[in-house]
Amino acid sequence: DDEVGKKNYCFKMIQKQEVKLKMKTLIKNGRLLDGKNNFHMTRVDILIEDGIIKRIGENINEEGSEVIDVKDSIIAPGFIDIHVHCYPSEDTNGVFPDEIGVKKGVTTVVDAGTAGEETIEDFVENIIKKSKTRVYSLLNISSMGLKIKSELSDMKNIDKEKIKEALNKYLEIIVGLKARASASVVKENGIKPIAEGKKIASELEVPLVVHIGNAPPKIEEVLELLGKGDIATHCYNNKVNGLVREGKVIPEVREAIKRGVLFDIGHGSESFSLDTAEVGIKEGFEANTISTDIYSKNIITPVGSLENTINKMIYLGWSVEKCVEKVTYEPARAFKLKGLGELKEGYMGDLTIFDIVENGKLELKDSVNKVITAEKYIKTKYVFIKDELIKKEDI
Repeated sequence: DDEVGKKNYCFKMIQKQEVKLKMKTLIKNGRLLDGKNNFHMTRVDILIEDGIIKRIGENINEEGSEVIDVKDSIIAPGFIDIHVHCYPSEDTNGVFPDEIGVKKGVTTVVDAGTAGEETIEDFVENIIKKSKTRVYSLLNISSMGLKIKSELSDMKNIDKEKIKEALNKYLEIIVGLKARASASVVKENGIKPIAEGKKIASELEVPLVVHIGNAPPKIEEVLELLGKGDIATHCYNNKVNGLVREGKVIPEVREAIKRGVLFDIGHGSESFSLDTAEVGIKEGFEANTISTDIYSKNIITPVGSLENTINKMIYLGWSVEKCVEKVTYEPARAFKLKGLGELKEGYMGDLTIFDIVENGKLELKDSVNKVITAEKYIKTKYVFIKDELIKKEDI
């Protein structure tokens, strides 16, 4: 019996030692790009251990690590797309997270209100938990989310107590609330549902992200409601109710910026005009974040990917470094995504690895069918997430 006991003890000790073995990956020969941590195409190595950045420095050698040679490609923090629709169903036109996440060079996505409090559990259990891509959610203030397209035409669809319950249940996943301020959504209710959404968001101390579309409500009314940390998405649309009109940025935008309101691109099928963006930028109106509003009907064109949207902004004159900041540090800060958005020891080892093409020929189209040919653009090669190197698919 003593001999058997000793053998069992030894077996258990071996098991414990095996559990303690760490997954180590050493990424070499890359050029790091993260201005917030003073990496400007800096040639250093990254050691990632169990999914966390353990060390960044020159000539790292770590016994037992898997070495990945990225051959002079650029390494950025994992790209974050804060406006996607990745809760797939016939009603919502969403697509699976990995199809617009890791397969497209993006490590983290934020679903923009596809789910409401009645559907968030299904979204979390059957989609989010099964994805390689990190997925967060903006909870639609309407109970059924986008299963109903005129979701804010009936104020009874907004249930504050159930929104609060959902947020408390999924604190690590729900990062804010979402409301669509567009005539087809609110119908005769005008600004009322948006005002109610802002009231709830303030009580729960989370940001409100608002889709801005055709009036009613007027965009001036919407902006007046928003405060520090709230986000207006589709900021470069060319609609009559837009933020840029007749070559000028409306004064309410500048007032909102002073209050700390953030602005997001949210490309989408009908919400991004290259000409409007160009005018806005010349007027000093710069979006805080670059995002896609990607879903099944625009995954091929005109959106395609976050990479494509970044390349449109490069075409308009933004530097690669600025664009990277607006898909890494800025979205992580906006939604308080812990451990994301920076190349920093102790942060998540989520990376997007890409090259810059200087004299190429890439055709891109905006939401109003303007076609441009970019000569300089980024081309994503891999993402590294949760200790796995994943090749970007060119879909």
